[in-house]
Amino acid sequence: MKPLRTAIIGCGHFAHRHAERLAALEDVELVGFCDQVLENAAAYNQRYAGGQARIYEDLRRMFEELDLALVYICVPPYAHTNEVELACRHGVHFLIEKPIALTMEAALGMADQVKASGVKSQVGFMYRYGDATLWLKRYIQDASVNGRAFLFAWYACNALHSPWWRERTKSGGQLVEQVIHLFDLARFFLGEPVRVYSMQENLFHRDVADYTVEDASGTVVRFDCGGIATFAASNGAIPGRWDYGMQVVLPGLTAHLEDANHAVFHHTAQAWRATTTIAGEKDVHLAETLDLLAAIRDDRPTAVPIEEGVRSLRLVLAAAQSAEQDAPVDIADEGDEYIPYIRPLPGSPR
Repeated sequence: MKPLRTAIIGCGHFAHRHAERLAALEDVELVGFCDQVLENAAAYNQRYAGGQARIYEDLRRMFEELDLALVYICVPPYAHTNEVELACRHGVHFLIEKPIALTMEAALGMADQVKASGVKSQVGFMYRYGDATLWLKRYIQDASVNGRAFLFAWYACNALHSPWWRERTKSGGQLVEQVIHLFDLARFFLGEPVRVYSMQENLFHRDVADYTVEDASGTVVRFDCGGIATFAASNGAIPGRWDYGMQVVLPGLTAHLEDANHAVFHHTAQAWRATTTIAGEKDVHLAETLDLLAAIRDDRPTAVPIEEGVRSLRLVLAAAQSAEQDAPVDIADEGDEYIPYIRPLPGSPR
């Protein structure tokens, strides 16, 4: 199989994580880099393609000239325009970083375009691929949980981030842009949510100009299965650290996830103390890319297609709405169809 002609859209800080992995794969050829700042695209070209790729400011022109098979969409949420539309029109598979949009209208439009075109899509919820994450997912699938699940998660950092991140109209807020990863994991474990209540406040950055996102929040979610989840998040914690974790209480098991690869599982249905420890070293960013490449090669669905980006976005946008209204919000399907197949676990045998 010839290497997939691949381009990166958005050559900022985060895209380095994808570029360095793509550059190391034999079945990928990096042929294009696109950014509003041409110097950024040129720097990526030198670093990851030895200067042999083409650089663009004009996204439409890149799609017309490069005969692409795959693109990675790594632009900030507010900067999403027609990347997915152009990929679908040209039959180009893609990975898109979260959140896929800042409105449900835009997200559902993306999903419709993907469905009509038949291209493979992957959303950058890489925590789903972790060794500890997959161990717990398989336990939930195999055990008789029947909705008896309580999950609580936390996310803590302390940074001003990029200027666009601090503006709610550009990032959507800390839950929408950052903590969405944990809300997505909760969906991965417990299924679809039906109601959310969130309180959000700026407690620590009131003297920072143009800081309009929340830096402290508490959110409760009820799921259709009957389970409950709580989330605590702050951007006023320890500088230079991005800490997260999750505890899941189930019949016979309490799981302490330190991160996607590391967890201690306490087996609570036994009279004696018993634990299972997972200490994986999986590169979750590489894992999501390998899943996408295999889906293209084998003509099968990815583990985290665009519809998953739609549903997790719906949940965090509902949380933002709840905070604004100071009231619980019921989560509607808004007409999107559920996928008619059972999606395989990330990294599981096909």
